[in-house]
Amino acid sequence: MSEISVLIVEDEADLAEPLADGLRMEGFTPTIAATGSKALRLLDLHPWKLIVLDLVLPDMPGESVLAFARTQAYRPLSLVLTARGTTHDKLSLFRLGCDDYLTKPYVFEELSERLKALLRRSHRPTPETLHYKGLILDPTTSTASSDGLTVPLTPKEFNVLKLLIENAEHVVSRHDLLHGVWGLEREPDTNFIGVHLFNLRKKMNQIHRGEWLRTVRNSGFLLADSK
Repeated sequence: MSEISVLIVEDEADLAEPLADGLRMEGFTPTIAATGSKALRLLDLHPWKLIVLDLVLPDMPGESVLAFARTQAYRPLSLVLTARGTTHDKLSLFRLGCDDYLTKPYVFEELSERLKALLRRSHRPTPETLHYKGLILDPTTSTASSDGLTVPLTPKEFNVLKLLIENAEHVVSRHDLLHGVWGLEREPDTNFIGVHLFNLRKKMNQIHRGEWLRTVRNSGFLLADSK
């Protein structure tokens, strides 16, 4: 394989060095950072392809390194090593931008295969960024931006807004939204579409001075710029 740089952020030398040796044998080019501050400096200096990150560091939480890595233009693929195994912990990592995780103790062969799987997925075509006038919907960060401001979106909010942008200035019926985003033909008793639209509208109002999302009575929903 061509040179694939891996930044290993791990403060325990007896873990980091065998990991680096193993990755080197697999054809990767690893570098070790024993502290979060060193990791931040290295992230600024080199366009890393992969980062293997321990969450427990001597000078800062590993989550801070992960958040910083996500801001880099090249955005390295991240595999987090953690002793925390609850569903809440895992979801928190993914919300921070983690691409994959392994709970400790781990087996090197699994870590290597997960890194290779991340690389394979990264070679798939990048989803297209959508634009409507000054609105930008970025699938790589799951954010909406306008007027120099950005808000994060949940997966469902992202898919709702994507469908509305694709049909901008045309009414999208409640059924089309239900089918296109949730894959359902009938809405359950709860008004979950209304809840998602309400939350999405609040976020849109944070980045735009006019009203973008409108409810068209007895018809559906409309994305149009009223600024």
